Amino acid sequence: MKKPFYSTAARQDLVDILKYIARDKPGAAVTWVEKIEAKCLLLASQPEIGELRSQFGSDVRCSFVGRYVIFHRKQGDTVEILRVMPGDRNITKL
Repeated sequence: MKKPFYSTAARQDLVDILKYIARDKPGAAVTWVEKIEAKCLLLASQPEIGELRSQFGSDVRCSFVGRYVIFHRKQGDTVEILRVMPGDRNITKL
């Protein structure tokens, strides 16, 4: 199975998500990050999944896991995970 490449920002996003959820529910934090990572693995094998969001860059797509949005794009033979953010944030400002 192909593995995704995580940008530095995406890795930090996952750490931030883990810390945020863990403040109230440590077990749930791990579960959510695992769900997000599982979706990223799916995206690596099927990079055309998700809505095309060209306003964020060439070939950028987004997919959802609960309230989290995964921004990704195909780069050669791999899929780059660009960012993972809560959907209620003002994404265009980021």
